[in-house]
Amino acid sequence: MKRNHLIGFAGIVLVGSLGIATVASAAEDDGTGRRGRGDRPQLTDEQKCEHQDRIRERGATAQERLAARVVKVEARRAEAEADGNAELLARLDKVLERLADLQERLDGRIAGFDTWVVEHCDAEVPAPAE
Repeated sequence: MKRNHLIGFAGIVLVGSLGIATVASAAEDDGTGRRGRGDRPQLTDEQKCEHQDRIRERGATAQERLAARVVKVEARRAEAEADGNAELLARLDKVLERLADLQERLDGRIAGFDTWVVEHCDAEVPAPAE
């Protein structure tokens, strides 16, 4: 008798959970076809033109953070080289390779955005600060 009640209760909980998950999934869909964690709404062309200064500022901040990270890893690499720690040296070399790749991709995205602004916005692209 207890077993039948337990199975019945488990079935009700399962069906209720599926119903709630279906409703939550449908409510999360905004009609763009993108759903899930980490999806951010895309800016319209007008918004990109309007906020181009903020976008460039964020790119410059990312470049600064990346450069600071490279300096720290290079300092740590010099310590590992002085200590003769070959294993750590190899890992830090891989980190430096990944950081160089990130820097290259970031530079490309910033240059691509500047090109896009020239083609789509009325304002001119400011010269990069050195």
